[in-house]
Amino acid sequence: MESKGGEVKLLWVKSSPFVMSSAIALREKGVEFEEVEEVLTAKSELLLRSNPVYELVPVLIHNGKPIADSLVILEYIEEAWPPSDTTPSLLPGSAYDRSLSRFWADFANKKFLETALKLLKLVGEDHMTARKEIVEHFLTLENGMRAIGSEGPFFLGEKMSMADVMLGPLVSWLPTLEALGDLKFPGPEKCGRIYEWLAAMQARPSVAASVPPTDWLAQQMAEFRLYILEHYPGGLYGKLPQ
Repeated sequence: MESKGGEVKLLWVKSSPFVMSSAIALREKGVEFEEVEEVLTAKSELLLRSNPVYELVPVLIHNGKPIADSLVILEYIEEAWPPSDTTPSLLPGSAYDRSLSRFWADFANKKFLETALKLLKLVGEDHMTARKEIVEHFLTLENGMRAIGSEGPFFLGEKMSMADVMLGPLVSWLPTLEALGDLKFPGPEKCGRIYEWLAAMQARPSVAASVPPTDWLAQQMAEFRLYILEHYPGGLYGKLPQ
């Protein structure tokens, strides 16, 4: 699909939180792109050729050149479509605030979302550990937002940044995580800043267009959880089923 800056494709799986973040970033920038759906149990030659190291989505293909890994993709999008009068920035103005945005985007990617996948894949004591950790990470996000001291509604203040983009999939994923972990995240009375953030993200057009309906996602992940329990009774360590 021709977009400002050339042809843009996003190799995706609808339920992937990492893909959702990439799509949110593109839409925030106003970039038109083609969604190329992948089935991870029957990976396309395009995916294998575009990401031969990890063989995973998301992969952004810009003018025929592939970019893999969700955080790398976000940085690429920021540089390929730089801020202008009509294109917002995914990073704040000051060096310190940019470091905060990158830090919390990295936390979302390596801690929160990776632990979320453990709720899907693991069993027994490891699953119990993941249940505990995901709630701890939720509280860490709340404390992080409060420590920054902004009035919101986004992570660092009035404008969205890379941290918000990386965390955006939680709009759909939080209820699914509660079901997968048989847990309940703390409510607004304890984590008011997160729930203010969630409301702002839910109202954002780029997010609404990039995350699937909550009921659909919960059903898909419940079925996938049953598949893993049936085929990997000891839990699945490493990559999701290929």
